[in-house]
Amino acid sequence: MSHEMESMFYYGEVPWHGLGKNVEHVLTAEEAINEAGLNWDVELAQIYTRFGGKLTQIKERRAVRRMTDGQVLGVMSPSYAPVQNREAFKFFDSVVGTGEAKYHTAGSLRGGQRIWMLAKVDGKGSMSIKGDAVDKYLLLLNGHDGGLALKMFFTPVRVVCMNTLMAAEAGSKRIETFYAKHMGNITTKLDTAREILGMTMKFFDGFQEKATKMAMLALPAPQFPKMLCAAFGDGRIRPEDVVRIPDFVKSEKQQEEMEMVQMLFEGSGKGLNEKGIRGTRWAAYNAVVEHVDYEKQFRGDNAANNRLENIWFWGGQRIKQRAWDYLNKV
Repeated sequence: MSHEMESMFYYGEVPWHGLGKNVEHVLTAEEAINEAGLNWDVELAQIYTRFGGKLTQIKERRAVRRMTDGQVLGVMSPSYAPVQNREAFKFFDSVVGTGEAKYHTAGSLRGGQRIWMLAKVDGKGSMSIKGDAVDKYLLLLNGHDGGLALKMFFTPVRVVCMNTLMAAEAGSKRIETFYAKHMGNITTKLDTAREILGMTMKFFDGFQEKATKMAMLALPAPQFPKMLCAAFGDGRIRPEDVVRIPDFVKSEKQQEEMEMVQMLFEGSGKGLNEKGIRGTRWAAYNAVVEHVDYEKQFRGDNAANNRLENIWFWGGQRIKQRAWDYLNKV
């Protein structure tokens, strides 16, 4: 299965992954489906094996097959209920409440196995973290390969560099996230989604309060390598035992990456040299995020695609969360 970016669009400045088709305005669901190349459905197809000229059905499994080209995106049990792309957009619109969510980007990864949509949910302006603008977005992720339930969650986006600031309460299970396994009709879960996401619009209030506090507190130099260990370490070394970056890094490459994060923190990061932000915990958090979103190197022809997957599906989100948790505890 190809892991290349299959299709996507974006509105505004070129995003960190540098991929996709630029559109001139934010899109409605119908426009987004077409521009993102998501106007296709999947179906469950029976699977057979051939031996000695005889076909035998594998009754316990079904292929998740794209109806436009026959591409098999996954193999699941017969009880698996696909959430079609159009259903996901309709669900997103219904949760937002107006039916007119304005999509800033959407697309598919891994040859159609994973799809996403990102929309701005509050048009009343940005949050301000001591003058640093942060917008409010809602992200939906869905999988057609069985490896990802449909989920929706809020994610602040830092305007100056489009950093995606994924953060939850320390130790929580992201109560502001809605999950739906691929079982039954997704529309029956609308009330649950509205309740979870509606109540947690307070997430942004809490985020702004904590981020503003972070921007008011300096991060002393001795704590910076400890924060890096908490965010990027493998758990074998406790942050409190770290004095210098070399105390926890496992390779020359990681040493270089940590030094890059330090350079971002010390003023080379986008907007991190501004008065009132430089040297603060907020700057330290954004140095980590900028490294994950922009600076971390990915090799090969699919480097930009792998960067996006790392941010939303792989370890990048966990790194950001660990940095956020540490900086809100020390």
